[in-house]
Amino acid sequence: MIDVTVLGGVREYGRNCFLVTDQATNTRIMLDCGVRNGNPEVYPVITEEIAQSIQAVFISHIHNDHIGALPLLAEKGFQGDVWMSEASLQQLQNIIPKWQGTSLDALRFRSFDKCTRGKSITISDSLSFIWGYSGHMLGSVWYSFYINEQSIFFSGDIALASPLLVTDTPAMLSYDIALIDSGHATQTMPYEKSIHNILSIVKDPSESYQIPITISGKACDLLFLLYQALPDRNFVIDHGLMEHLQSYLQNPDNIRKEKINELAALMHSERVTIYEGKKETGIYLLLDKVAGFHEIKTGVYQDEKSPFYKSHPDNRDLKTLVRIIDAEEYIFFHSERNDLKTILDGLRTENYILDNLVQ
Repeated sequence: MIDVTVLGGVREYGRNCFLVTDQATNTRIMLDCGVRNGNPEVYPVITEEIAQSIQAVFISHIHNDHIGALPLLAEKGFQGDVWMSEASLQQLQNIIPKWQGTSLDALRFRSFDKCTRGKSITISDSLSFIWGYSGHMLGSVWYSFYINEQSIFFSGDIALASPLLVTDTPAMLSYDIALIDSGHATQTMPYEKSIHNILSIVKDPSESYQIPITISGKACDLLFLLYQALPDRNFVIDHGLMEHLQSYLQNPDNIRKEKINELAALMHSERVTIYEGKKETGIYLLLDKVAGFHEIKTGVYQDEKSPFYKSHPDNRDLKTLVRIIDAEEYIFFHSERNDLKTILDGLRTENYILDNLVQ
């Protein structure tokens, strides 16, 4: 029987790390290995016994709350393969230098070929998996694992309808255990409503507005959608965001086909420039906060008029996922304790799940 041990990520936002064990076949793998962001960062509960008993680690994407504890895992004695998508491995090269002085040499970072998308990949006699794109950011994936005739679905961070990124639907929809992202499921906020709310704030073309960002799918979405919605406005972005957009074009299989030419046109437009410290009228998408701008916080939901833009499933999305992914047991992650209780109470009230099916 498969056992899933939560080392982090449930009843909290971040620190995503799950241990999957099948004693009958002596199979043990880890799904993501992240920290809870902050100062100081909070690490998952990884012991030497855990680290040294794992055969492989599977990474959903390269945000810190999903990979930040990999140096700790290596320090505790893990020596093995760390699997991820090709696009994730490409981006990881920019992160590894920040981990200098750690035990990373023991880790073997590996990617699965793009042509294997949606196909079974065999790791051992008792372990195989299928992967697909999850739409959360460039290179982000979900996994279907098969261990000794048992099955697990791991959504990773997932977006069901990104305006730029592809989200694949698993071919198999029935599992023993499903680990599902519920990060923004206390509210419902369609992308169209978010953009409408942001547009109502940036309506003065003579002003300068800043949207704080991280390098993420969300940042690319916001630039793309606002650029199209405001054909008479200029946009100023960080160099890092432009480099990330160039990576989009280098991975066209991860991008919606009908959007590739539009994205390329945006990147070559005179209306999109790199920030060089000057303040002019326009909309700025920057990693660091700069004084003197009207700041638009897209990460905080207050009410239906908020400029909030989801980067995880909202309530409607989560219900869709639970309808699509049928499982004997569900584990919901990326939600704070009180938020998770609200989410589960809502799902039970509407008969989406039963009490004995949920962790």
